[in-house]
Amino acid sequence: MPKLFAALMFLLAALPARAQNTDSVYREILIDETDYVDPDAADEAKAAARKLLSAKPRELKRQNFPKLRQRTAKAILPGENKIQAAPFGLMWGATVAETKNQGIQLAPAGEKDYVNNFSATHLPKALSDFARVDVTFGDNDELWRIIAYGEPQEDTPDASKVMRLYKIYNDLLTKKYGHPQQFFTPARIPVEKTDDKGRPVTVEEPAPIGNPQFLSQLQSGAAELYSTYYNDEIGAALAVNVDGEGKSYIVVDYKNLKILRERENQTLDAL
Repeated sequence: MPKLFAALMFLLAALPARAQNTDSVYREILIDETDYVDPDAADEAKAAARKLLSAKPRELKRQNFPKLRQRTAKAILPGENKIQAAPFGLMWGATVAETKNQGIQLAPAGEKDYVNNFSATHLPKALSDFARVDVTFGDNDELWRIIAYGEPQEDTPDASKVMRLYKIYNDLLTKKYGHPQQFFTPARIPVEKTDDKGRPVTVEEPAPIGNPQFLSQLQSGAAELYSTYYNDEIGAALAVNVDGEGKSYIVVDYKNLKILRERENQTLDAL
């Protein structure tokens, strides 16, 4: 994901007033300015999509929301309580000290693109499907981002195992947050055909999800698959990844939109 991330965070438009463009607003929040990548899109667009969902967890960088400031309408009242239940038994808005007081152990994650970023263990509601959960508190020392990396597993060439997990968590995230949107960039594969004169020709066609080489296509970045979800307060993105050893896993990235709105409001107030 893009490395640049402004200190300004952004207000969200009130949903009823912006119903006609809500999906596009949250799509920008969750996946930066990278749109769906058509098979015939420019090379720059393809490169941006590969950067968004890299196979290596450390390469999942911070997201940038530059356009959202043009659509602001909703603010958080001063002093409004941000502490609320978060995935894995964590608490949105909690400080590092408060999180440790829950019995959660935090070890520096060493990601230079995030401030106060830790790997969290001994979570109150740990899930066996995930090998690692990273949390980000930022400059304000309040939990605003959680990213969970699935347990890498040996998979079949068509990536059937990770696709099973993807479908399970897609259903769960849809039920919890709503507004699901799937984004799929297919690999282009050569297909032998005949032209109108009966001569053999080779053409490139998009390969579907779950094709016999889907795992290697995901690993190389030739194919990409992820979905986004949101409600008034939380945005989430679910990705299918394959590491350098050919093992597949899912990644779920959560962001607290309420806290991001408040940071934007505080900065605007100071200007």
